Amino acid sequence: MAEQSQRQFSPKEKTHLARYGSKINQSSTTTDPVEYLTGIAEFCDFTLAVNQSVLIPRIETEELVELVLTNIKERLAQTSEKLSVLEVGIGSGAITIALAKMLQPKWSYVEFVATDISPSALELAQKNVTTVLGDAAPIAFVKSDLLENISSGQKFDIVIANLPYIPSERIPTLDESVRDHEPLLALDGGPDGFVLIRRLLDMTSSILKQNAVIFLEIDHTHTAKNFEPYSKLRWQIELTADQAGQIRFAQLSPPV
Repeated sequence: MAEQSQRQFSPKEKTHLARYGSKINQSSTTTDPVEYLTGIAEFCDFTLAVNQSVLIPRIETEELVELVLTNIKERLAQTSEKLSVLEVGIGSGAITIALAKMLQPKWSYVEFVATDISPSALELAQKNVTTVLGDAAPIAFVKSDLLENISSGQKFDIVIANLPYIPSERIPTLDESVRDHEPLLALDGGPDGFVLIRRLLDMTSSILKQNAVIFLEIDHTHTAKNFEPYSKLRWQIELTADQAGQIRFAQLSPPV
């Protein structure tokens, strides 16, 4: 058997390993992401516990947080009613925790519900909420395949989802640190990368308040054509690029 080549950690990876106390030899042959080696990922201005049951939060997703935060602040400035925010597929908890942390002075005016199909992910997210925000955070957790276990009586002002969106055929081409270690359940979005997104959008009508908005993180290959069935139903759809200039986010408003 050929001997594995030694891994060359990048300066950023070396800093992460040093900062969070990993004992991994920096000439190791492991291909694990450094976040899994240390059990810690950085997101926005805080850290999260991560393991191989959840995707490592990406810097692009911080931009999604900013888009949602802007919308929430605008709504809070216009109403005294409590806002209801749903995140579908919470993973490590990064998005909901970031929003709740930034909105902590407004906790009496906003409430969060977070779902995930994975019991391990939900358990980790709940631990991260307690660690970062404490026990009083206004976040409820529901084990659910998309919206299946959301009560028909629950209505939301904002729905957020960073669902698996990578087209299946591209999975083998991903960097081995992603392909071989991060959960396939959180990566593979089906043949066009749109399978779960499509399922979610087809389910949302019963749980949206008037003037509700849906925020999605999407693949750079997704275009207005993917959303055509909804634009034909008079949904307002806005696609936004990330800082690298690639389409990454969608904001959808069903007709009033």
